[in-house]
Amino acid sequence: MKVLWSIAALLVLSGCSSIPDPIKANDGETLVSYTQALENPQQTVGQRARWGGVIAAVNNSEQGTVIEVVNFDLQSWGRPLASDQSNGRFRAVIDGFVDPMVYKKGRSITVIGTIAEPQQGKIDEYRYLYPVIDVSGKYLWKEIKETRVEVDYSPLWFRHQFYAPPYYYYPRTRVVPARTQKSSGNKQ
Repeated sequence: MKVLWSIAALLVLSGCSSIPDPIKANDGETLVSYTQALENPQQTVGQRARWGGVIAAVNNSEQGTVIEVVNFDLQSWGRPLASDQSNGRFRAVIDGFVDPMVYKKGRSITVIGTIAEPQQGKIDEYRYLYPVIDVSGKYLWKEIKETRVEVDYSPLWFRHQFYAPPYYYYPRTRVVPARTQKSSGNKQ
């Protein structure tokens, strides 16, 4: 019986951390990390990598699409873990057109492909050497909508506006939809 529970737990856990098919690597394949490519750009050219982050810009041309991505570490299932500390930026080169309204600034993306020669560029006025990845697979992550949850600690008789002894005191969870703040400008 313990063996069956162990197998069931293993299946559930492996299902939770599975990587989406478009960005899966072959079994046993060694992938180059972003920091390795940043530190040794010439030695990592031609090797496979899976990187991700938040889209900073999308540029379409006749030769294909270049997506500039702010790199963040990946979680075990491949989703970038955005934080206040960025590892740097990279360029993801995609054959064909990518709609900039779908792949818009601020969305999370993970790509897999082959590392190409680094490219010189600028971030504002700062000269920057971009690691480049020729994309063979990409995955655009769904936006996370945050929900605020509050606990109502008021007594039962107060909540229902009636007197009903005995007075049970238990918390009640209430889901409050998240509010989006829109700037209304200066109205005078």
